[in-house]
Amino acid sequence: MFDEETLNALKRCLTGSTCKETTSEYVLDEETNSMVMVKQKVTEKTIPPNPDLMKLIFQKLSGEETDYNALTDEELHREKLRLLKELKEMEENKEKENDS
Repeated sequence: MFDEETLNALKRCLTGSTCKETTSEYVLDEETNSMVMVKQKVTEKTIPPNPDLMKLIFQKLSGEETDYNALTDEELHREKLRLLKELKEMEENKEKENDS
């Protein structure tokens, strides 16, 4: 149904993720006439789960027109866990197919 890259993207959207961002500052060295890095900063950013996308995925996979806005946080959390379990099963099935 989904390729591996799509499944990984869905997981990141459902669970959130972190990414590293590197910022470098360069100056011109007049003696060698080349750019020299003088400062580098690496920061880690947290990307939270996307609840709107989560709702859309829940609706598409379940085939239901459930009003996810009306669900409690606990019900949404259970639905999220159910979906993650389905995604994991899909991954395992794809791995089995590739091994065959």
